[in-house]
Parts: sequence; C-alpha cells; structure tokens
Amino acid sequence: MKANRIAYNLALLGVIAGFMVISMGAFTRLMDAGLGCPDWPTCYGHVLWPQDKTDIAIANMSYSETPVQTHKTWPEQVHRLMASALGIISLLLFFIALSRSEESSLNKKISVLVGVLFIALIMRIVLAAQWKITAAAMFDFFDIFLIGLTLSVFTVFAWLACKKIKKPMIILPGFIAAFVMLQGLFGMWTVTLKVWPQVVTTHLLAGFSVVSLFYLLALRLQQKPWKIRAQHYQKVLKLQPIALLALLIVFIQIALGGWTTSNYAAVACPDLPTCQSQWWPQMDFSRGFDLTQGIGPNYLGGQMDNAARMAIHISHRIGAVITSLCIIFLALRLLQIKTRETQLMAGSVLSVLTLQVLLGLSNILFHFPIGVAVAHNAVAALLLLILVGLNYRIRTIIHLESDHE
Repeated sequence: MKANRIAYNLALLGVIAGFMVISMGAFTRLMDAGLGCPDWPTCYGHVLWPQDKTDIAIANMSYSETPVQTHKTWPEQVHRLMASALGIISLLLFFIALSRSEESSLNKKISVLVGVLFIALIMRIVLAAQWKITAAAMFDFFDIFLIGLTLSVFTVFAWLACKKIKKPMIILPGFIAAFVMLQGLFGMWTVTLKVWPQVVTTHLLAGFSVVSLFYLLALRLQQKPWKIRAQHYQKVLKLQPIALLALLIVFIQIALGGWTTSNYAAVACPDLPTCQSQWWPQMDFSRGFDLTQGIGPNYLGGQMDNAARMAIHISHRIGAVITSLCIIFLALRLLQIKTRETQLMAGSVLSVLTLQVLLGLSNILFHFPIGVAVAHNAVAALLLLILVGLNYRIRTIIHLESDHE
C-alpha cells in the first residue's frame, strides 16, 4: 500500500534525522555549548541566533550575565532546529497511522494523549518566550505540572500497549510522537537547569530511545521477518535472553557514557591502560554517582572533584569491557548457527563493536578530538540499533517446515 510505503520511508527518515540529532547533541556538549543560548526555544530572542554586530550588542544588553559566544550559539540552536524537524516527522507518522487504523476507540485515546502533551508543550514554549527562564523555573508550578503530565501520559501508553499488544501499530507512532515532545521538554530543562547532569543524561538516553523506536517502527512496516529452517529455528529462539541482555547492557553503557560527559569526566583519565599512572587510583564512587546533586548551580564544566570524576571514568571503562565480552559471546553464538541471516548479523555486530572500541581508545590516545568523540556517540547509536533489530528479528522469525520452502 502507498500509505504503508510513505510511513516506512518516514520512519527511515526519522532514524537518519535521529542520528543527526544525536551527533549534533554530542558536538554541542563537547563544544560546551549547552548554554550557548540562555533562552528557550529562541536563541537570544532569535529564531536562529544573533549574527551581526547590532543584534549581538542588543543580545548582550538583554543577557548581560551570558554574553553571546558565536561559536556556541549556532551549535545549540541548530541542534534545537534539527530536533524540531524530528518532531514534525513523528507527527506525520502519527497522522498516517491514525488515518489507517480502524480502532476508533483506541484512536481517540491515543489522540487525546498526544494532543494533551502537544498543547502543554506549545503552552510552555509561549510562556518561555514571555519569561526570562532561570534555574528556578523547575520549581514553577507549570513545570511541575508538566512532569506529572508526561509521567501520566507514558503510564497510560504503557497500559494501552500491554492491553492492545496484538494491535500496536497506532500505539507505537503515538508513543514516538509523545517521546519526541518529551525530548523537547528535556531540551528546555537542560537550559533552565543549567545543564544539570541528571537532565542532560536523561536527555541523551531519550534521544537514543527515540532513534530506536523509529527503527523498530521501520522494521514493523517493512514486514520482512527472518525465515529460518526447521533445524535452526530453536537455536535462534534460544538466543532471545542473550540478545535482550546485550541490548540492556549496551543501553546501560550508553547511560554511563552520558553520565561521563555530563559530569565532564572524560578527561579524568588521560592515559591508558592506567588512570593518572595508577591501575586503581583513589576514587570517590559515592560522590561520582550521587544522583541527588542539587538544582541551582551552573554545571557547565562540572562541579565534581577529580576523585569523583575518575570513579565515573573507570566505571565507563569497566562497562566497556563487560559490554564487549557480552557482545562477543552473542556474536559467537550467532556464528554457530549456520544461516545467512545469523552470519551477517554476527559480522555486523562485531564490526561495529570493533569500531566503537577503537574510537573509545582513540579518544584517550589523541586527547579527545571532537570528531572522534562525536563519532563515538554515533557508533554507539548504531550498535544499539543493530541489537534492537536483532531482538526484533528473533521475536518475529518464521519457521519454515522444510528445506524446499
């Protein structure tokens, strides 16, 4: 069907756009440009950013505490605009799914959930354009209301997904649209809360989740499951727990990477394989993983001491070893199953893992060049998507009764 093909192409476009948003977000963080625009959703009151001398002078007068730094304004605002484009793609997919679904009662429920969140986001954008938002904005009634609202929306989505598990096609596009709106709110809170590590890390994880959801939707719309012959069918099914564990471990490792960058701990250990010329330096894990860091200070550049940052960095290194071992084990199990599909998947996952490890090592050996660090984020997303695809393929395989089918 034409509508199905359009939706499939849009889902793929969403994956590509999501990759670009993740990469641009990494570039923005590495340029210390997370607060390159002190207001939201505009940048010093501009849809783009102040560029000529007059506009910059006016912006500096309006925001005297955060004068314009042109090398930081454009990455921040380009990142926002790219994320907005992703939001448009998600809404188009939702409307297509809505037009094709015959579940009228379910359609109304999903439409109300997405609509309420969309109206709330627009209201917050309007209010942000009128107020000079600060770190205290988190304690404003409207922001607290938004947090409660988004949690409620996602709770209902989870309930509907479980209840309507056999007819999920309208739920997933609606969930993606809601998730992208949530990303917009976290983008706002990144600014209003002065790059608070908890928000920055959650924002990053949500970005990876959005790309994964777009890819999952593309796989469902493609409708090309693995067709496995009888002698290999049970072997592939037995890989379900291993593949799911690998996916979970990669997601946790990405979270560790986000926590590392949001607390500026990447440079805490500039040497390999030791850290500060020691195999196990004095580290402060309780401080490094303190999730109760208060709201209020400007976290640009980080607030932790070196012992806490080394604890985060070493944890990320240990996580990289665990992740590598798990994926290698999964790949070996895939290679033992002599089918074209499993062989290609094993080769893909091993190739991407090797590239990711090399990029991680290059970050340290070459003292964290921005290009390598951005690529490290992008390849992490690619590794996650491969595992999302593998888990989906395993759970949707078709059993061929004979070798002649």
